[in-house]
Amino acid sequence: MSKKVLISAFFDQFVSFSKELCAMYPDDPDFSMFSSTLGLMKMTNPSMVVKYVVDNVLQFEDKIMNSDESFFIDYKFEEYANHVDMNIFQKIRQYIESMSPASKEHVWKYIQNILRLAKAIHGEK
Repeated sequence: MSKKVLISAFFDQFVSFSKELCAMYPDDPDFSMFSSTLGLMKMTNPSMVVKYVVDNVLQFEDKIMNSDESFFIDYKFEEYANHVDMNIFQKIRQYIESMSPASKEHVWKYIQNILRLAKAIHGEK
């Protein structure tokens, strides 16, 4: 699969995820800000988003791929507080315990797919 196709799929997943979060939590302005930032980054520097995911999220791959909820509950993400890309995890952390099982499953599937695609793109150098 070409890198261009993978990047397109990566952003399709990420944009869909951000839109779903906006729909789930319409009163939280951070999700809509994240969605807008993601759209802007897609147009201006898509490889930067992929690199950021690989550099900062890949270290949590085991917990993410195993849908380990302690990833959100126990980890504070403090070192990423000023980064919009990781701030999405801080925001999800605020809501994860009150999410329905179906919503949690959707969140995990999106994050897992985004991580898989980022790894595939990173491997396509």
